[in-house]
Amino acid sequence: MRGRTRGGGNELALDLRYASREKAIFGQHEVGSGLLPGGGGSERLPRAIGRDRSLEAILTSDDYNADTTERWGWVTRALPDSELDASVGTVVARLASFDRTSPASAKARINRASLPPDADLAAAYGEFTHCLALPGFLTRTAATVVPH
Repeated sequence: MRGRTRGGGNELALDLRYASREKAIFGQHEVGSGLLPGGGGSERLPRAIGRDRSLEAILTSDDYNADTTERWGWVTRALPDSELDASVGTVVARLASFDRTSPASAKARINRASLPPDADLAAAYGEFTHCLALPGFLTRTAATVVPH
């Protein structure tokens, strides 16, 4: 990952995550915008980095660099940008050399043990969509719209 991975983008990138030390930034910005994470951030992030760090990241809506997120377990590995492509390429080539059945089954078992149930994600998405009509979000959104 290079550049900003925040909010929904952060929630989509939940598997193996390799980050450029010089260029990657991670965060959950929704609360600062008057929203709640809607794509599983408040359900998945605590499982990855713990409750306290999730509270900090989600409530402050702050950004975090690759070294911090690696220490916290938010990313798999932080690498110098010059080594990122080759390192990821090596991992991909190794995984591609395996029969597909075993890695897929292993991933399914890991997911079952570590990811929230689908019902929790559906409930969180419902809470997110409810936030879209709240006065705090509408006020903040109106303040950021630039007239033509």
